Amino acid sequence: MSVIASNLTTNLTDDLNSHLNSIDANLIELAIDHPIGADNPPLLTPSPNCNSKLSPDAHSAINFNNPTQQGLQSSDFLVDWQNNLNDSQLDQLVNDGWIVIDKVFTDKALLALQSESGFVDYRQAQLTAGIRLSDIRGDKIRWITEDFFAGSYYLQSINQLATVFNRSLFAGIRHSEAHYACYPSGFGYQWHRDNPANRNERVISAVLYLNDDWQAKDGGALEIVDKHGIHHQVMPVANRLVVFDSDLHHQVQIAHRQRYSIATWMRRDGLVPFVEEGSL
Repeated sequence: MSVIASNLTTNLTDDLNSHLNSIDANLIELAIDHPIGADNPPLLTPSPNCNSKLSPDAHSAINFNNPTQQGLQSSDFLVDWQNNLNDSQLDQLVNDGWIVIDKVFTDKALLALQSESGFVDYRQAQLTAGIRLSDIRGDKIRWITEDFFAGSYYLQSINQLATVFNRSLFAGIRHSEAHYACYPSGFGYQWHRDNPANRNERVISAVLYLNDDWQAKDGGALEIVDKHGIHHQVMPVANRLVVFDSDLHHQVQIAHRQRYSIATWMRRDGLVPFVEEGSL
């Protein structure tokens, strides 16, 4: 058992346990003696539609008392992007339009993101026109704001990556945005570009995958068409970051188990105040 998992065991408080005992019976309690996987999704198993059914009080208590989040610092998400990206990878991003970076974050940072993804109250995703078409995309999402502790640190790290792209590729990125995404079994996202027609605010897209023990039989691969028209399939392996030109065609193939990730965009437009749907 890992040191992080051991700390989770020894530091769980009576208050946290009391809240966990009140959670809906359809949810699985913290499973900390084996890796997150098919039988042990990120800390709390959302219901089949990716909605956490915690009461507001329980949700708040778990977030504040979660030992995974306690002591978490921005330095835990520090990545030496300048040295992690060699000239060959930067050339590939320019020439082919995409790259893959494995083992991006520390175990502590990854577990914090996995944990937070399990607490998220997911919302229905929509298309740009504001119309949800489940036959086109089947994910549920939650935009990352300052209310998401681990997610905010993740975005800080992504902004540092964007700085590298600005220096090396003159990308003109001004800020980044991201959301947690959950694909229930049996759903995917059909072919699309991340920039809608006649728009180009998104410069570079990235996806960080959160599921451990993902296998080919689980489906859910990212299929991407590079700048030369060649199709590639990328398995959603935990701690893998796929970075690609936002104008490339791509799709998420049908997942055969619940699939967690963080979808990310580095943008060239000005930063505007974020207002989440349904908050007005």
